[in-house]
Amino acid sequence: MTRTASRLPCLLFAALTLLVCRPLPAAVAKEHPIDLRAFLERREECDHWRGEASPDKARQRDIDRAVCRTCAGTDAQLARLKKKYRANDAVMDVLDELEDRIELPDKAAAQRFCRRLEQAGVP
Repeated sequence: MTRTASRLPCLLFAALTLLVCRPLPAAVAKEHPIDLRAFLERREECDHWRGEASPDKARQRDIDRAVCRTCAGTDAQLARLKKKYRANDAVMDVLDELEDRIELPDKAAAQRFCRRLEQAGVP
């Protein structure tokens, strides 16, 4: 058995586990308000990029840029949505599944980092 073939069952199990255990916001969002759906799409993309890492410097810059683009401001936006929809149990069930704090605690340092990426011309 080749190395790739021996890893296939593990990869399939991991993929199925992610699909079964993690509700996809896009799948749940159709019955929810449009501002919530837009937030969930952005947050899903943010969470994807937060989970990426690469030893390749150019690829890591792309990942960092995507994190800056998709994650900045999501902590405050989540707090606003929780306040706005606090009386809506269905919406709160979805929002309560998300981490409240994903951004760096030092917002100024995070903004400087993202600005440096923009100035460096990272696409």
